[in-house]
Amino acid sequence: MSKAVYFLLLLSSMIMSCRSTQLTTGTPKNRSVNFLLRQLEKNHIDYTWFGANAKIKVDSEQEKASFAASIRMQKDSLIWIKIRKMNIEGARIKITPETIEILDRQNGLYTKKPFSFLKNEYGLEVSFAQLQALIIGNPILWDSQSLVSVLRKQQNVLQTPKAQKTVLKIFMDPNSFLINSVQGSMHQNALSIDYSAYETVEQEQIPTKKAIEIDSEETGWLGLNISFSKISLNEVQKVGFRVPDNYERK
Repeated sequence: MSKAVYFLLLLSSMIMSCRSTQLTTGTPKNRSVNFLLRQLEKNHIDYTWFGANAKIKVDSEQEKASFAASIRMQKDSLIWIKIRKMNIEGARIKITPETIEILDRQNGLYTKKPFSFLKNEYGLEVSFAQLQALIIGNPILWDSQSLVSVLRKQQNVLQTPKAQKTVLKIFMDPNSFLINSVQGSMHQNALSIDYSAYETVEQEQIPTKKAIEIDSEETGWLGLNISFSKISLNEVQKVGFRVPDNYERK
């Protein structure tokens, strides 16, 4: 699998990785933007370490594939990901606020890039703190002046005004105010994420299943189904990242 696909899988699973719940019955009330933003803040996950295993299925115009991954994270310091295919490690990724490092096990290649590589190579304007928030399930909060609140499909929805070129819609459960789905589009690139299950870990609600669809000029259509298991919070994780002497440096 190519380097580009690795990063698409990684970053797609991170983007807007907020928590979800099942839709509830009853007539929801329309809420103010500030009220909904406060509910998102109340659902904020506080942690020192995060760890999870993932099973990922990919369906794209170029290929279909499935693989497993381990994700480990230390708040404000480290994102560590190991990708496996049929129990054989294919790649290991280490991201810090300064650098991105990749061990390509299949090709014996070590790559080190500045964190700005995400923006320069893939056009992803995201900070390290935002990246961690997206992985753990803490939504990034926007200026309330740039959002409006509406009712749609029996859910509270935070969305950008129709006049804006960048479209973002966050569908929230009207009772718990957890996120059920996210839809976004910008410059002819579209993203949708649906959440079907979550797990309570140390009184925090963490997503366990999500379906993602991406349609962009760069990648074409890409579908991902991601299932998380063995989620842990606040337990120190092993994050080994040794570069073998015989690996080509790039």
